[in-house]
Amino acid sequence: MKKTLLIAAAALAAGMLSVQAQSNVYSQNIVGYINKTIPGGGALTVICNPLQGSTNSVTTIMPGLAGGESLYIWTGSGYYVYLYQGLGVGTGLGKPSDWTDPNGGVAGAIPGSTYDVDNGVWWTASAPQLPVGKAAFLQNPNSQITNTFTGNVVTQSTNSTVLSGGGALSLVSSVAPIGGAVTNASVNLPFVGGESIYIWNGLGYYVYLFQGAGVGTGLGKPCDYTDPNGGISGSIPGSTYDADNGVWWAPAPPNIPIGSGFFVQNPNATANWVQNIIIN
Repeated sequence: MKKTLLIAAAALAAGMLSVQAQSNVYSQNIVGYINKTIPGGGALTVICNPLQGSTNSVTTIMPGLAGGESLYIWTGSGYYVYLYQGLGVGTGLGKPSDWTDPNGGVAGAIPGSTYDVDNGVWWTASAPQLPVGKAAFLQNPNSQITNTFTGNVVTQSTNSTVLSGGGALSLVSSVAPIGGAVTNASVNLPFVGGESIYIWNGLGYYVYLFQGAGVGTGLGKPCDYTDPNGGISGSIPGSTYDADNGVWWAPAPPNIPIGSGFFVQNPNATANWVQNIIIN
């Protein structure tokens, strides 16, 4: 599965959710919790940190992890892979974290990893960090789990996520615990046209190409996104062919569940994704 993920990433870099989340946010100080189901059996799931806590340490924000899970942090060209050994396993030995680096000492190693000759592993210098606005892949070899994220709902207008430009890939998420179609005013992606969204479907990616605000809907199409893989393997279910323009229109804008993330490939200038969340 790790090889599959890396091959998929390489294909994205070269050419370019099966997740269930439920939100229960009770607010006096806009503090809440979100329960997120994470499939097991070695499945790969895109996750994010939907609430701002006192720390971004994955050990802290994901208390549902049992040990054996791998976290893939996107670097811009590949992944740093963190393998969780279990709460207190490394720190109980006097190591700096409870996470090891399976690529320690070779290409792709996490900076600062140190070799433990007694146990034959590389310990990471700290636990992986997952701030709001960033996403990562989690591979869970155990049974399905439900992780409870707790913290503050992010509402400040200054919060933004950088979408790298020049065709680079960014693995991102909403900074606020909201989901739905990317046309949602609160989601507010700063797209101008030409951007692609890659939605992980458990085996590969559904690719949505943004044509520009009103381009598709102005033609009477269901949305402003086309499917560059329409008609072939990997196409978005329900895409329809437009013979006049030679494109496949997606049946709806991409839908982003709460607690999930997605790749954005931005061929334009670097952009800041700013979200203004209004609490009524």
